[in-house]
Amino acid sequence: MRVLVVESDRHAATNAVIDLQAAGHHVVRCHEQDLPAFPCNALSDHGERPIGTDAGVDVVVDYRSRPYPRPTAFEGGVSCALRRHIPLVVAGTSALSPYDQWTTAIALTDDEIVATCERALEMPLERLAEPARDEVRRRLRLQPKVAEAADVVVHRSKGGQLDAIIRLPEQAAEMDDELAVAVAGALRANDRFASRVNVAVERLCPNLGSRAP
Repeated sequence: MRVLVVESDRHAATNAVIDLQAAGHHVVRCHEQDLPAFPCNALSDHGERPIGTDAGVDVVVDYRSRPYPRPTAFEGGVSCALRRHIPLVVAGTSALSPYDQWTTAIALTDDEIVATCERALEMPLERLAEPARDEVRRRLRLQPKVAEAADVVVHRSKGGQLDAIIRLPEQAAEMDDELAVAVAGALRANDRFASRVNVAVERLCPNLGSRAP
């Protein structure tokens, strides 16, 4: 997993970086050690560009060493990551975090940072699923009960790929291809940075919530 580590204060995330690397994850940074907060790596010749490359970033960790209601000079990378719908893990302290509404998961202790990052990558992306779900239900509007029961779940997988599942009642009309194309379009419209979009359709047995045979 490729993890962008951001920190509120210089050197605050040093131990988190060590733990992530020890767990086999590739860590990238917005700022090189002991260089000013500006310009970041994306605007200079120093270090590796963390975002906007083919490799991309799977999860971003923001290690906040103190409660503070506004981003510090070293946290600019969080905004860059959120624009790309990359899951955000807040560690250190989450009190007064300006990113509260965009936070995917919180590491309550430093020992939980690695596991929380791995869990965050597996969590559904509701901000992307919502417009895709609305589009599916709009196209199923002539079947009101089917439209109400239809759902879309979106996950991000390694390498910046989006994986979407459209869940339909078994009695839904045969329009799987149309809905898959519509969901792919909705995801692309809301995340133009995704490296790839995969869409699958599942039909669920009535009242069971399981896939139809």
